[in-house]
Amino acid sequence: MSAVIDLLRELVAIPSVSGSEEACRDHLGGWLARHGIEPTVVGRNLLASVEGTAGPAAGVGRGLLLCSHYDVVPVGPGWTREPWDAALEDGKVFGRGSNDAKSAIAAMAVAATQLAPASFSGRLALAFVCDEETGGEGIEACLEHLPACTATVVGEPTQLDVCRGQRGLFKGSVVVTGRQCHASRPWEGVNAIEIAARDVLAIQGLAARFGEPDELLGPATLQATVIAGGTRSNVLPGECSIELDGRPTPGCDNETMLALLRQVVQGDVRVRSMRYTPVVTPPDHEIVAAAQAASPSDVMRGFGGVSDLFHLRHLPGVVLGPGTSEASHAPDEWVAVDQVEAAVDTYAGIAGHYLGARRQQEACA
Repeated sequence: MSAVIDLLRELVAIPSVSGSEEACRDHLGGWLARHGIEPTVVGRNLLASVEGTAGPAAGVGRGLLLCSHYDVVPVGPGWTREPWDAALEDGKVFGRGSNDAKSAIAAMAVAATQLAPASFSGRLALAFVCDEETGGEGIEACLEHLPACTATVVGEPTQLDVCRGQRGLFKGSVVVTGRQCHASRPWEGVNAIEIAARDVLAIQGLAARFGEPDELLGPATLQATVIAGGTRSNVLPGECSIELDGRPTPGCDNETMLALLRQVVQGDVRVRSMRYTPVVTPPDHEIVAAAQAASPSDVMRGFGGVSDLFHLRHLPGVVLGPGTSEASHAPDEWVAVDQVEAAVDTYAGIAGHYLGARRQQEACA
């Protein structure tokens, strides 16, 4: 089996649910060191840099950051197989994290070790991080430790499509306050669930006011995802809460979405998080062209979720990696072997187009 699949299976076999990534971090760090790249530990993260030695050239001062995460979500129900055995069957690697995103980690690591420093000037930097799934001590906590770079590739499952942007994230709730009373005398109270039901319908109707779908990212969305209210069947509920998930776009950004929400609901809008704003890299940027040239996919699109591209938004970048979004966080998670092996070529190719890097055997030819 190829080096990248061997490494991927080793990483998948090490449980690394967010907050408990140390064993996976240390195994990966040892692998990098054995292959000539000495990493630096920053908390539960690994940083490394390969400095090109080709001498003065147009690439001097340039840096490409490859970033992905080895933390995974908990296993959860629905699995029909051992989630940590990293089984290799029918051209797939199975296990929690195989798809999201240890396949990208493995492919980036292998690609980095295959490149010849003497073939390029500038820098290839690696950031393999924790807490992407939960937020906290991952790439955001590493920013001051990162070497200078001028572009980034964030590894997430995209089927190797080039994703040059992502929507933002709005998290909040609408809390409706009624007046509790006996259910047999509803005229003495105010039914919070009834008001909340009208608010849910109002939220659904907001889509028409969010404007036209973004050409790259699609429509802005706001969905009621959890509702809770009432205490007993014979008591008119005095409170009901509606949890919300919003995905803003440049045309309907976080503040616009919040303002429109407040216009249509009767309940009290409470914001939990609005800091994840949309991120878009211009289509004519060098890193986009490099990714398109290297990827076997002909697709350029927006990334469907939120990734560490937000924390790296000071750099032009793309989200690109092996695997599919459908397999992420799912029972019996898997990734196709051919996708992971193609990702090695893709990441090496991006470094080639952006930095002029060549593989060891090519540089020696």
